[in-house]
Amino acid sequence: MKRYDDEPISDELSPEAVQNQVERILGSEKFARSKRLRSLLRFTVTQTLEGHADTLKEYVIGTEVLKKPETYDPRRDSLVRVLASRLRVKLKEYYNDGGSEDPLVIEFPKGKYVPRFQRREHLQTETEKKLRARNAFSLGKFLAARFNEHSLAEAAQHFEEAVEADPAWAPAHIGLANVYADQAFLGFRRPREVWPLVRQQAEAALELDEMSSEAHIAIGMAYALFDWRWRDADLHFQKAIERDSYSGAGHLWRAMAVLIPTGKMSAAQEELHRAHELAPAPFLDEATALALYFAEQYEEVLRLSSDGAMPAWLSWTRACALLALGRLSEAVELLERLHAEDPDRVRVAAMLGLAYGSAGEVDKAQAMLAELRDRRTNGQWVGNYEMALIETGIGNRNEALVLIQEALREKEPSVAFLMIDPRLAPLRGMPKFSALIRRIALTEAELQSQGAAL
Repeated sequence: MKRYDDEPISDELSPEAVQNQVERILGSEKFARSKRLRSLLRFTVTQTLEGHADTLKEYVIGTEVLKKPETYDPRRDSLVRVLASRLRVKLKEYYNDGGSEDPLVIEFPKGKYVPRFQRREHLQTETEKKLRARNAFSLGKFLAARFNEHSLAEAAQHFEEAVEADPAWAPAHIGLANVYADQAFLGFRRPREVWPLVRQQAEAALELDEMSSEAHIAIGMAYALFDWRWRDADLHFQKAIERDSYSGAGHLWRAMAVLIPTGKMSAAQEELHRAHELAPAPFLDEATALALYFAEQYEEVLRLSSDGAMPAWLSWTRACALLALGRLSEAVELLERLHAEDPDRVRVAAMLGLAYGSAGEVDKAQAMLAELRDRRTNGQWVGNYEMALIETGIGNRNEALVLIQEALREKEPSVAFLMIDPRLAPLRGMPKFSALIRRIALTEAELQSQGAAL
């Protein structure tokens, strides 16, 4: 979504009009005695008008405006941030008092050093902005609860609108971080592109609300499923649990993103049991089924999902269990039905290809692989891990390893489960597969250290 300060200045807001407004502000009593604030406003406006807004960083302002030496380190000297905050306050005071009738408004958005220019008749009131943010957030939350590719994409747009309308409202950033994390985890977007956005929005939320449990969960997910930094991830999940002790979400994602990938199945199931005792969390039933599957408790998976109509995700997990038990025809039949109901689901298509290959129907497996490759050619994100599953089913182990290696390069979330994924059992004796596992696994000493901490 394009923001105002990314747009060129229109004829209506000419550079001359903006500069005239700057002089009007600087000529006011509120700015008469503050040389540094005057210099900061003039410098940032001039750089923006000249097309150099992208250079307005803390170091540049410190050296150019405040005349700091080249050794200036913004991490140790917060003067630029302090002045920016003061400038923000002074501009609001000016427009609430002597500048209340000025036709052009210059704002200094929080967290940025790039000024924004608007004509007064286009300027929303603070109440209007907050109302717009909350309406967009509410719609985004409603859509995100459906957990499908199209609804999550639409939800992201509404959360982005909420952040734009009220960037100082932490829940908007959290909603956006969550929907980005869901898109990455469910394989709907390229992980190398979306996980950094998860962390960016979650960190923005923590700056506004350091007690946010949901922000710590989002950062923990990024550390675990993108960086494979299990210990750092676990610290964030522990903080989430401390900050919201009656919510099951922290326990759920600690189990899914740290304990299961590192092989601590009993501890993971204890965490999920605790999550079931607390306030409900999205994805909890699915996580429970996956924990049983990764623990190779396949009969338990079938019992868990055998009563009544099954959600699509639980049906998919049931098919995985059937395949692991060697009940190939049942697995194929179930996956064919799921694929017919929703042909766009990449994970279903990949599992169907694996099941075809395992059942000796190589032509059908290769057709599914070709279908996924065509989707990628047409611009849809299709994970390398999913295509590696089909190659494994066909028996092309070397081709599967090449794709897994590419999945590691792309930081695909499924890679976090590489050590314990039963679907890749045919590859486990290969030296190259062991080498790939070592890239994401903790060393034995680190495992023992973390085990003691857990």
